[in-house]
Amino acid sequence: MHKSCANCGSSFEITDADLAFIEKISPMFSGKTFHIPAPHHCPPCREQYRMSHRNERNLYHRKCDLTGKQIISMHSPEEPFLVYEQGAWWSDQYDPLAYGREFDFSRPFFEQFKELELAVPKLALINAKSENSTYTNYSAENRNLYMVVGGLGAEDCYYSYRVFYSKDICDCYDIYKCERCYECSESGNLYNCIFCTNCFNSFDLVLCKDCIGCKNCFGCVNLRNKQFYIYNQPFSEENYRSKVTELKKNLKLVKPDIEKLHATVPHRFAQQVQCENITGDQLWQCKDCTNCYTLKNSRDCAYTRIGENGKDCTDCNFCDNCELQYLSCNNEKNYNIMFSSLIWYCKYVLYSMNCFNSQYLFGCTGMKKHEYCIFNKQYSKKEYDDLAAKIIAHMQSTGEWGEFFPPHISAFGYNETVANDYIPLTEQEIHVKGWKWRQMQSEKEYLGPPIKIPDSIEEVEDAICEQILLCEGTGKPFKIIPQELNFYRTLGLPLPKRCPDQRHTDRMNRLNPRRLWNRTCAKCGKALQSTYAPERPEIIYCESCYLATVH
Repeated sequence: MHKSCANCGSSFEITDADLAFIEKISPMFSGKTFHIPAPHHCPPCREQYRMSHRNERNLYHRKCDLTGKQIISMHSPEEPFLVYEQGAWWSDQYDPLAYGREFDFSRPFFEQFKELELAVPKLALINAKSENSTYTNYSAENRNLYMVVGGLGAEDCYYSYRVFYSKDICDCYDIYKCERCYECSESGNLYNCIFCTNCFNSFDLVLCKDCIGCKNCFGCVNLRNKQFYIYNQPFSEENYRSKVTELKKNLKLVKPDIEKLHATVPHRFAQQVQCENITGDQLWQCKDCTNCYTLKNSRDCAYTRIGENGKDCTDCNFCDNCELQYLSCNNEKNYNIMFSSLIWYCKYVLYSMNCFNSQYLFGCTGMKKHEYCIFNKQYSKKEYDDLAAKIIAHMQSTGEWGEFFPPHISAFGYNETVANDYIPLTEQEIHVKGWKWRQMQSEKEYLGPPIKIPDSIEEVEDAICEQILLCEGTGKPFKIIPQELNFYRTLGLPLPKRCPDQRHTDRMNRLNPRRLWNRTCAKCGKALQSTYAPERPEIIYCESCYLATVH
């Protein structure tokens, strides 16, 4: 079945597998199954709607509206709703049932839910069981983190995204069990590596891509179990160390040599490690997954990005350890969740936000350890079933049933959210759509003459941490924190000359786009789907030809 997207107008396909999943997850209330309609939006627009409800990196100073304590929050102090710091939100002083209300069948569901969302206090940050990690969001069980999103079991990490069980990390993206790494992405089990991508079980690598089981390599691609290599060529240990010492003095000068090597060697059409029957990229130990990206150990998923240990998840983002999820995001350890955002440790939840340790919720927000609630009002099981059935029938009549929360009811401005990272829109475009735009506070006026950032870390004095630096890319002011300076000194790295936001943008731009093109293997001619666009210069091999080449 082909349809035209109700948002962007593009044509998209709805497969038999898509329809079968929707039928499988359609809920039953009071003995009647309420069939979910086929999507009215294309996969990218469905994802855009979900991601418009997630602000990761824009943090603000404000006060807790319950305790008056000065806190860090992902919600601007200009917002009209209440924001509580974590201890206050979880305390007995906050009761989400106090905001409960009757459903009005004369009005649309989303309109009423937005009013409830504005009334119920919100968590300042999603940051649990952590120590000295105030400026950290969507994270848990960390120590000494600063400006990290998606950290779990990490220690002494800075300016990074999705860092798991790692230590001494700076400016990295999606890494697992790594230590002493800088500007590495989509990698695991690395030690003392810088500027590496898709590398595993290795140490002392510089500017390497897709290297496994290697050590002491510089500017290499596709190596397995090698040592003392430069640009894929072997060296003696003495010559290697001498040459790399010179090369590391100015890594910018080696860029042409790296690009030349990348143009001559084959590239894996996609990162699909120990996978079966899948399409997408950056997938590890996945089976029967369609058009998915950055998933680990997942089964029977579709149109899903960023998560692990998922099963039967379709149209989801940032969902870990979840089963039977549809059109949802920001979820953790759930079962049977639909059309919801920021739901943790829950079961059987519909059209809800910001709920924890609960079950059987419909149209709720800010719940904790509750069940059988609709619009934050408590019901018996029978009352819950009967009312849920009536509300769904009402939503069917208004055309809301089966749709995710529209961006205009998001608690964030579109430009604050992850959606703007992947589908950037201008302020005018946002206003035309009727969505929300956050007018960011202007940077403080920079006073004094520009400070020259030394090219060598040996020239940097401790006083640099008290000074304001200017980003060479955007001109925005930024600072070096003392922990960060110690990290650069330990690894012998020069100070960055671009601000953290620009460095994050640069990393995102280096990733392959999360969409598929039809390609053919440059060696055997096999048809495949790759995140490498046809016009790109890389030589693309299918999995079989690639493995035969590198082993």
